[in-house]
Amino acid sequence: MRQSAQRIKGLGFVLWHARHEFYHVLLGLVWAWFLREWWNEFNVRWIWWALFASLLPDADHVLYFFLYGRKDWYAREIRNLLWSRQWRNLATFIENGHKSNTSLATHNIYFILLFFGFAAISLSIELRVGVIFFGAMIIHYVFDIVDDLLSLGRVNPNWKRLKRIKARGQ
Repeated sequence: MRQSAQRIKGLGFVLWHARHEFYHVLLGLVWAWFLREWWNEFNVRWIWWALFASLLPDADHVLYFFLYGRKDWYAREIRNLLWSRQWRNLATFIENGHKSNTSLATHNIYFILLFFGFAAISLSIELRVGVIFFGAMIIHYVFDIVDDLLSLGRVNPNWKRLKRIKARGQ
């Protein structure tokens, strides 16, 4: 019984420290609701597309940890915490350190502009799934920029460059 209670408390701890992802989900749902109101039409698939697209940009973090940034000290530490199943430490480490990870390939203004172009094209040809998908991704990135401003007091340098810098420790 005690171990079950500890696991539940541990899950709550991890979920609390992973709330940044829940903000992305919430914004994706708001985006789907806004478009539903704008188009006066409801389609449950739009909700799923908005949810998927609102989380998709963070797949770049996973690719960084396991592929192109795997030699970085930050990625190595995350993998060590993951393999040793230190979920609480992993959650706090990611929460406190993810703003210093400035070597992500897709977290820059150029990808936002690219997705904005795709959303505009989708809007012009009335491809609603494209508007939902690319709009939710744009909202994700804009939220991350606003989060940088609120937590760091400035925009992270990765948003201003096209080419990613080599990871620290490579």
